[in-house]
Amino acid sequence: MAVSQFNHVKISGIEYVVPNNICRNVDDYLHFFDNNPKKLQRAKKIIGYGTRYSAPEGVTASDICEYAANTLLSKINMDNKSIDVLIFVSQSPDYFAPPSSQVLHKKLQLSESCAVFDVTQGCTGYVYGLWLASSLIESGAAKIVLLCAGDNTYIDPEFEQKGKSLLFSDAASATLLEYSEDIVKSHYYIGSKGEGYESIIFPAGRNRLPVSEKILKTVITDKDGNKWKLHEGFMDGLAVFDFTMNTVPEHIAGLMQSSKYSIDDIDFFAIHQANKQIVKTVAEKAGIPESKYSVETFSKYGNHGGISCLSNLIDIYADNIKNKMQKVALISYGTGLSWASAVLDIGNIYCSGIQLTHFEPERNHNEEFEYWVNKISNYSASK
Repeated sequence: MAVSQFNHVKISGIEYVVPNNICRNVDDYLHFFDNNPKKLQRAKKIIGYGTRYSAPEGVTASDICEYAANTLLSKINMDNKSIDVLIFVSQSPDYFAPPSSQVLHKKLQLSESCAVFDVTQGCTGYVYGLWLASSLIESGAAKIVLLCAGDNTYIDPEFEQKGKSLLFSDAASATLLEYSEDIVKSHYYIGSKGEGYESIIFPAGRNRLPVSEKILKTVITDKDGNKWKLHEGFMDGLAVFDFTMNTVPEHIAGLMQSSKYSIDDIDFFAIHQANKQIVKTVAEKAGIPESKYSVETFSKYGNHGGISCLSNLIDIYADNIKNKMQKVALISYGTGLSWASAVLDIGNIYCSGIQLTHFEPERNHNEEFEYWVNKISNYSASK
């Protein structure tokens, strides 16, 4: 178990952005519930299905992060050139290579002395990013780190299914961390259960199973009638649910023990918004009172993947600025299978809540295709 405490890292500000394009209404998916309105209404009540948002075609997670980062740096009067390290956390990068952090480096006009790298950690990605950023700052390797994190999920309309289509939503964030002379404590508790790596996976697309015509044409139907493509991801919902119920409450207890805090000491537990039922069950099993957690962010914005615990925190923090939440816990779990949580001091940070923002793509998918065909066909190594 990776257990860490940092004493001189402060979070100066967070900007959280959601594209304002609303996905199909959940009522449009009645066929997922045997065309039975009562089953749909029951699912909405228990699972919390509600509003989800998606980026327009051609707008990526890095594009939304770019907007979030520029907005944050402008509002807190931070010079882009002063950033020492940029970390980009996402399951949906722009390319296989180069890393999307290099793309952001250009767009944000960061200094050439700024180090950049990507993290693809899935549902625990944001907490991993905070942990890495804090490690760099506490060690003296950097003084200012910009953490950009977000995801956008493309779901082929021909392969919509309840396990994906009603859950996931697009969003991105920018978080600025800095060295502090004053004591600012943060605690991290991180672990993995790699034996469950096949539970949430994209089987095809990289070196283990490269994309080919065969892969693109293959459609697999499971015993429930759901259709899958190997390059578009697979999730074993039952295995993930069992992992969550059996591991995460114990993990929360471990976080409390390692940080030497009790549940009473924490103002709010921002729990990964997998869905309403899972959040509520995890909190109850961990002994967290209803006043210290929320299940509503999932219904309002959907599951934001690697930044879903942050979405919950920002959603609630914006409504409680007058109450000055000071000590919060971020609880994340999922892909890997992994878990990563933190206790943070967030007093006096800049945060404007969740911002719904309109985006226009630089190029849609077809235009991007034509751009690269034209660029490569006109390339010549000879002068």
